[in-house]
Amino acid sequence: MSTKMKPTTKNFNVLPIFLGSLFCLFLAGLDAESDVYCLQTIKKLDQFNHLSSWDFKSNTEGDMCRFSGVECWNNVKVIGLSLSNKGLKGQFPSCVENFAWLQTLNLSHNELSGYILSDISTSQLTYLTSLDLSNNNFYGEIPKGIADLSGLITLRLDSNQLSGQIPQELGLLSQLIDFSVANNLLEGPVPVFVSNVNVSLSYANNSGLCGGALGSCDESLFGRTFWYSFIIGFVSSATSVLVSFMVYYAPWTEFKKRRSNAIHPLMKKQNHQKNTRQEAELLPLAMQEQGSKELSRLLERLIPRMSFKELCKATDYFSTDNVLGIGTTGIMYKAKVPNNCFLAVKRLYGADEYKREFLLETMIPGRHRHRNIAPLVGFCIEKRERILVYKYMSNGRLSDWFHSDEGDQKIKLEWPERIHIALGIARGLSWLHKRCKIFHLNLDSECVLLDREKIKFND
Repeated sequence: MSTKMKPTTKNFNVLPIFLGSLFCLFLAGLDAESDVYCLQTIKKLDQFNHLSSWDFKSNTEGDMCRFSGVECWNNVKVIGLSLSNKGLKGQFPSCVENFAWLQTLNLSHNELSGYILSDISTSQLTYLTSLDLSNNNFYGEIPKGIADLSGLITLRLDSNQLSGQIPQELGLLSQLIDFSVANNLLEGPVPVFVSNVNVSLSYANNSGLCGGALGSCDESLFGRTFWYSFIIGFVSSATSVLVSFMVYYAPWTEFKKRRSNAIHPLMKKQNHQKNTRQEAELLPLAMQEQGSKELSRLLERLIPRMSFKELCKATDYFSTDNVLGIGTTGIMYKAKVPNNCFLAVKRLYGADEYKREFLLETMIPGRHRHRNIAPLVGFCIEKRERILVYKYMSNGRLSDWFHSDEGDQKIKLEWPERIHIALGIARGLSWLHKRCKIFHLNLDSECVLLDREKIKFND
């Protein structure tokens, strides 16, 4: 007679971990196969056999990392492709968007042609810092999606046949330093950059462009005026210091006695100012002191301004039926716009009490864009109203999925979805901390938003 062993609780606790590990290994295998497939596609563009060392006969893990021009991390993931002057001929290899860990892509000085990947904004190139497609035969317009590659430090598209206007969204690339679109067929206004881009030669030989960089200063004139100003400033400052010393020295002793009685509350205020120093540095002083009209004009350089009347109609005049959530600084509403699309509208509680929060929430998402950060699509300033408009996330907040009622018909999150969510949160936080030097400080399941495909979070 056979007997059946009753499974223990311990075995069942280990099973999900084992299955999760297998799933991660499965995903890693898929990524490796995707990398190899893309490298095979690129090799087909090699007309002079410069990539003869790329041998795909062996399937040993890490072989591709020994290929010429390929840089890997941990001998597994491709993080760099330096294929300049390799005689590559053909279309832009769209498969590069599947290199999820790619940091450097250099395809310059080849014979590549056609359009640059138009849907690059939907790619996985989260960590890309350098994109060099110069000295090829690319034509068509510069894709706006390049502006979504928010970590770019180098962007070189010069010496091609690109036409149309330069996307103004490129000006929001806050990390960009090296930029050039010289020697193309571009026209229209040039973007205004928020970063310290060297644009002295960036637009050369594009006769249709208007605007552009200011010329360099006259160094000889600078030398003369500098010393004149220095002498005058030194004398004026010395006189001011002497007068101030004589006027304020007498009452200084009495002032010290009075100050000692009030030192404790002053120290408390100083500590509070120290804690908020990092946030204040994010806000230009001019923006903190401007009135509503001036502030609105400044913000319009980063994000579109929206009509208060239209937002009222879209939210049914901020009806309680459209409330998505109530936060510490405002209430979030669901808004329906005329094209049957939805937006998330955040109405802040007070113009004066939450002025700093409004500026922070407009400056950070307005200047820093990432596929795992909830995109700010607009703002509204109307008298005492302060409103922020975000992209609507169709699957709501993560907390709704974790803490739904038993009668709720929502699909429960399985292991693959949980891993996908965790990776999305990690990528967004890593980008904020490393690229932008910004700390979220308020991360929980309430501010993790779920779109159809991507995971995003806000404040």
